[in-house]
Amino acid sequence: MAGASTRFGWRTTKMANPDNTGVLSRWNFAAPLSPVQLQAQALLCRELNLTAASGRLLVRRGFETPAQADVFFQRRFDQLHDPALLPDIGAAVQRIAAAVEKSQRIVLFGDYDVDGITATALLHRFFNVLKKRTRSSFVVESLVPDRKDGYGLTPAAVEMVRRKKPDLLITLDNGISAHTALDAFHEAGIDCIVVDHHHLHGELPRALAVINPKRPDSTYPFNELCGAGISFKLAWALAVHYSQDKRVTPDFKTFLLDAVALAGMGTLADVVPLVGENRVLAHQGLVALNKSQMPGLRALLETAALRGPAKAFDVGFRIGPRLNAAGRCGEVSEALELLLTEDSGRAMELAQQLNDYNAERQAIQKQIADQAREQVLRTLSEAPHSRAFVLASDEWHHGIVGIVASRIVDEFRRPALVLSIDREKQVARGSGRSVRGFHLAEALNAHGSMLLTHGGHAAAAGLSLHSGNLAAFREAFHATAQTLLKDHDPSPYIGIDESVPLAEVSQKFCVELEKFEPFGMGNPRPVFAVSGASISSPPRLMGKGEEHVNFYVRDGKVSLRVIGWNMATHLSALTDLNRGGLIDIAFRPQTSSFRGETSVELVMEAFRAGSVIRK
Repeated sequence: MAGASTRFGWRTTKMANPDNTGVLSRWNFAAPLSPVQLQAQALLCRELNLTAASGRLLVRRGFETPAQADVFFQRRFDQLHDPALLPDIGAAVQRIAAAVEKSQRIVLFGDYDVDGITATALLHRFFNVLKKRTRSSFVVESLVPDRKDGYGLTPAAVEMVRRKKPDLLITLDNGISAHTALDAFHEAGIDCIVVDHHHLHGELPRALAVINPKRPDSTYPFNELCGAGISFKLAWALAVHYSQDKRVTPDFKTFLLDAVALAGMGTLADVVPLVGENRVLAHQGLVALNKSQMPGLRALLETAALRGPAKAFDVGFRIGPRLNAAGRCGEVSEALELLLTEDSGRAMELAQQLNDYNAERQAIQKQIADQAREQVLRTLSEAPHSRAFVLASDEWHHGIVGIVASRIVDEFRRPALVLSIDREKQVARGSGRSVRGFHLAEALNAHGSMLLTHGGHAAAAGLSLHSGNLAAFREAFHATAQTLLKDHDPSPYIGIDESVPLAEVSQKFCVELEKFEPFGMGNPRPVFAVSGASISSPPRLMGKGEEHVNFYVRDGKVSLRVIGWNMATHLSALTDLNRGGLIDIAFRPQTSSFRGETSVELVMEAFRAGSVIRK
């Protein structure tokens, strides 16, 4: 995720720290609440029986009335909008119904990332249910492109679709910019339905229906759904159609309650804001994922070896990467097959294969990341005020560059494009990630004449161009970033919601924080701070490799355990503070159970020598 560390907070281990104490030099606190906001906080606490800290956090996140807070906390299915409000969905439902009635051939064409794979699997599984219900002999086949051929309806993808001889083509998580391909399908007599969430540049493509809430003429109340989210809405609309009622029949209801696991996975993996409908889909998706009986999902969870129920972090950084690894180091069709198979044995075989691909991916990623980082440091040595990076090499695996772009953004807090150069085809192709205030898809569109393909959204995008144009494009992209991010400070910092006394960090508060989940883009995990505390036990190393540190900190009469994951290198600085100094700690609270007793712990995100907190 652009702008977030591997645990939705900020680590100190990979960032330059001017004072060399293992702390981040910039601690950015949210503004104090106004008198009116304090009144709202008091009302929230009284009406909803919340701790003061939870009330303040709600107000800071824009929920100032009990009704607003209740909606935010509930994350219920009935908070989802009617799919009939989506543009062209009525025409899409009617055409699909006609294909079912006429026993036609339907081809689903997805994308090779988690969003595209889950969107495709979701709709395919719905058609399997529909087939049993209608007893129709219609045929449905699902295709996903190879990463090496590029995103969307490339010439290779068009040929792959043509070989299936569809009567109806449904693109999922792609198609909004595929004018040439869709024109060709139209001329060949193939009806097309586009289901996509990417930004539209120019005219709508030539298709029977274009279901995209980002259409300029769309009146749908929420425009941040991902591809899997829209696929879920299409399945829902079809279920309503075949139920002949707004309330779907029990078999369709069972399907939708299970299929939201796929919609939630796509939502969490695709860097979309976890607000509005996405928050509901992500939360309900995690609930469904943890109790799903889909063989593929059970196998994924088992091979990921999670400790406890899957959370947003697990989907983003453990389950999602395994699905993505198929397209990066193997065949993306294996990931799709995993989500479609009903054979538990085959599911476990595929999940283990994806696990192996993921291990291979990690090794390749480290090598590329090290080389990309060298290019960044070289760029900064020559131009210290650079506001973006365009990194490229003919030695880099095309399937890994997107992950590396994320890592570069995490560390250097500037937009980054990472490209793999194909010397034979003289094409550079890759992915980019961005920071707040720099809409990557729009920035690429501004230089569209220099690119062969491009598309995406604010935080992430893909592109390709002739390698001979790389130098000119790099210069133009850098100039755009310099203009749009002229006031952007890329130095590392930690964002803190507020300073709290440890007396407020109670078990009740930790339980209330669970209602704020799932965390991610648009709803970051809250980070708090305690200032002027004292270390009340000698800091010690922990873990098999002694990579972590733990100690107790005291604030007034309250003493709590602190855990610093991957902070063993800061043991000396912490020990010095234990010899008489005070400490400020940025942390996120959590509960821990041991021998039947539950206690509160602080997971340290950063620290500095004790002071009066500067707001």
